[in-house]
Amino acid sequence: MEPGRRRRWPVVVLAVLLVLALALAGYLWTTTRAYQERAAGIEEQAREIGTQLTTTRAELAGATAELEAVRSQLDTAQARITALADEKAQVGDDREAQRQLVDYQQRVSEAAGVVASALTRCVEGQDQLIAYLGNAAAYDPAELARFGTQVESLCRSATEANQSLQEELSR
Repeated sequence: MEPGRRRRWPVVVLAVLLVLALALAGYLWTTTRAYQERAAGIEEQAREIGTQLTTTRAELAGATAELEAVRSQLDTAQARITALADEKAQVGDDREAQRQLVDYQQRVSEAAGVVASALTRCVEGQDQLIAYLGNAAAYDPAELARFGTQVESLCRSATEANQSLQEELSR
């Protein structure tokens, strides 16, 4: 074998190794960029979920405060109903007063029951939404948004039921 041929063989091997090393470096660089982009997207999604969680917690705190206010109003209303019943019983016909009192108490009790039930569903829905948002990555964002809308509807119904109760109490 000629001396020139022996020297070419290591050069060819080194050249092939250099090409392979460059190809590997290119692949690693491309993979790193893809992971960086994916991480940035996940971080942005986490921030959005955090913002939603904060908003939902604030709404829950508001709904809880409203529920306590309604419970207080219910206690006040029941005390007022009792006082009105006493006043009505002292005036006029006892039977008519009792019939009217029972009717009034039934309407108010039904309205109060509707309010309490609606507020309980609202609070339970918000609790469940917070639980879902705590592990939001496990759920479809569209489903979370749809559930949030349902909870908002429940809370709106509770507010409307409370308004009806207040109207009944003001009669």
